[in-house]
Amino acid sequence: MYSFPENISFKLGFDQILSEVASKCKTEFAQTRLKKIKYSTRHEEVVKWIDQTAELKNILESGDQLPSRDFRDLQPLLDQIKLEGSFLNAEEFQELKLVLTNLYEWTQFLKRRQQTYPELSKLTIGFISDKELVDEINRVIDENGKVRDNASPALREIRNSLINKEKAVRTVIGKVLKKAVADGLTTEGSEITIREGRLVIPLKAEHKRRIDGFIHDESSSGQTVFMEPAESLQLNNEVKELIYQEKREIAKILTRLSDRIRLSMDDLKQGAFFLGLFDFIHAKARFSQSIEGAKPKILKFPIVRLFQARHPLLYLSHQRSGKPVVPLNIELTRQENRILVISGPNAGGKSVALKTTGLLQLMLQMGFLVPASEASEMGIFKNIFLDIGDAQSLENDLSTYSSHLNAMKYFIGHADEHTLFLIDEFGSGTEPQFGGAIAESILTELVKRKSFGVITTHYQNLKEFADQHMGVINGAMKYDVAQLSPLFELEMGKRGSSFAFEIAKKIGLPGMIIKNAKSMVGGTQVEYERLLNGLEQERRSFEKKTKELKTEQEEIAGIRKDYESLKKMLESERNRLIKQAREQAKQILDESNRKVEQTIREIKEAKADKEKTRHLRASLGQFRKGLDKAQKTEKIKKEDLKVGDFVRMKDQEMVGEVINLKSKKAQVRFGNIISFVDLHKLSKTQRKSEPKSARKSSGISMMDRRAEFSDELNVIGLRSEDALMKVDQYIDEAILLGNEQVKITHGKGHGILREVIRNHLKKHPMVESTIDEALEMGGSGVTLVYFKG
Repeated sequence: MYSFPENISFKLGFDQILSEVASKCKTEFAQTRLKKIKYSTRHEEVVKWIDQTAELKNILESGDQLPSRDFRDLQPLLDQIKLEGSFLNAEEFQELKLVLTNLYEWTQFLKRRQQTYPELSKLTIGFISDKELVDEINRVIDENGKVRDNASPALREIRNSLINKEKAVRTVIGKVLKKAVADGLTTEGSEITIREGRLVIPLKAEHKRRIDGFIHDESSSGQTVFMEPAESLQLNNEVKELIYQEKREIAKILTRLSDRIRLSMDDLKQGAFFLGLFDFIHAKARFSQSIEGAKPKILKFPIVRLFQARHPLLYLSHQRSGKPVVPLNIELTRQENRILVISGPNAGGKSVALKTTGLLQLMLQMGFLVPASEASEMGIFKNIFLDIGDAQSLENDLSTYSSHLNAMKYFIGHADEHTLFLIDEFGSGTEPQFGGAIAESILTELVKRKSFGVITTHYQNLKEFADQHMGVINGAMKYDVAQLSPLFELEMGKRGSSFAFEIAKKIGLPGMIIKNAKSMVGGTQVEYERLLNGLEQERRSFEKKTKELKTEQEEIAGIRKDYESLKKMLESERNRLIKQAREQAKQILDESNRKVEQTIREIKEAKADKEKTRHLRASLGQFRKGLDKAQKTEKIKKEDLKVGDFVRMKDQEMVGEVINLKSKKAQVRFGNIISFVDLHKLSKTQRKSEPKSARKSSGISMMDRRAEFSDELNVIGLRSEDALMKVDQYIDEAILLGNEQVKITHGKGHGILREVIRNHLKKHPMVESTIDEALEMGGSGVTLVYFKG
């Protein structure tokens, strides 16, 4: 495995990426591992590293409730107790408890999700992490990092005695202090304090001999002394002894607990490695989020097929300043496109394209996700060579061109079919006639060796070489000829132009100078450049018009689709109404036939009894009148109703009052709900309220429906007629349940379904307004519906 030069990471900017990742590491282990990182040429290893990073990125974006990501180093704590008899103090055990808890929670999290995160789950194999140690530490150390009173019977007894002794000392000293205040030996408000671990009282220095005792300290001014009264000396000695006993007992407890930790030392060392490595992967995953990194398809053989690739550092820089980054599509394949020769104007993005290729390849082989489409394909290279920038050496007295030639000498000596080389401004630094010839000769040798590479150049002979040789392809950085500004887009298979004369004219170089320069170049070359530039301008104009035409065609196709959907909806509604009318007519006919047959049968059974026959005929007549009335109700008209009439909808028990009339609709109040209803759907009634049984069942149903009701309706993917049917049902139920607002998710698309729904809702008497949802909640793909109060 070869890389050239030694500082290739610095040249490509990978050291800046490492700095970004280092800022996201929490542990010293992760920082150290990052400093030692090297690229791998083993396909299996690269795939494993990439999968680990991709899985952790997926965890961060999963929305799951995650364990703490405040990773801490475990190994330093273990190192403190590796010797027999050594122990951690209480605060260090509290730290250890937090680290072990984090270790346990992450290992459990991954073990429960082995199928989802297989590579990360493998890191938990080989050691045991359970809550037993955490529980044992917790039984001894409280949440404040102090040893608990009940950590041992002896400690409980010592602390109880200590409390009693300190209380006795305070009582005795309190009496002395009270008398001293009364006698004016100390200031009013003086309190008992501690010096050298003993309880003392403050006294004015001039009165220090008036009380027997031991002076422990004095104030900085010397006007106050801190005296331990003789009455408390013995008690203070006893307190001091109890404090020593407490420390000795705590040391015993912590030593026993440290001994218990040492029994699990092997597992804990593995756990420490897991936490450090997990922190390292976590830092890479967070960096991948910041650059929108993705996992490409990783192949065993050398290949570069990047789609929508972005330079990560340029992306971060532009993101901070709010500028977009133009993505690149670059392909280096095993057959015709192994070497890409990029040409174009200065500051047009040639070097960025070259660096992007090299940096992303370096990132991949070091286990980083790359800022490119998941559809990208990348292989494994054994050698990565770079020649970029000014490598002039004062020590070796090498010119810029000499240093380039030294690099080329190294390339030719080590390049093979597993090599990726990157050469910026190939052949520059000497006379173009000779520099171009040497560059072409070197390129010929690299082609023979079947190496892969990206070259940037202005030399015409290298562009022609790419057109004439299998395995080499031209690439051009696009340029807006009309505006004379770079577009930073790479186009494979096309030569680029330097646009030297156009740029010179733009910056205001005198016309005579430009004219003379053209004559020096020669008419043929100038004409060639002119034709090339003209073709580029025409091609860009054609591309623009093609995009506009494609957009218009997509809009027309969308409108046609919605029109067909609307047509089908109307046809379906028409067929439904006809079918409903036929069914109603059949029911009326069947009922009529049954009534006539029943009447005939009863007349026969009455054996021509006149009174009975007369009664049956009257009953049949009454039925016919009712039938006529029902038929009239079926075709109820505006003049048949007046404001104040009571009506009910067909097949419904709820009774409403007519409050307004239009041509073919009535505005009806059903309880607290006001709605416009088609006249043919209404029938007049004398009832002013529902039956009690109906109200009761309706109340129970209302409670159930309110509990099950969702404040969001999703109609994405539905045809217009199906969507409107669902919207009507949903809006009616929302109003019935007393909702103030709801949301309808219809998606963005061409906006046709959104317009159909909103135009439909504008006609609803209970809808106050419809607006877009907030941008972060769906924007124009979601409609908020507000109801009238």
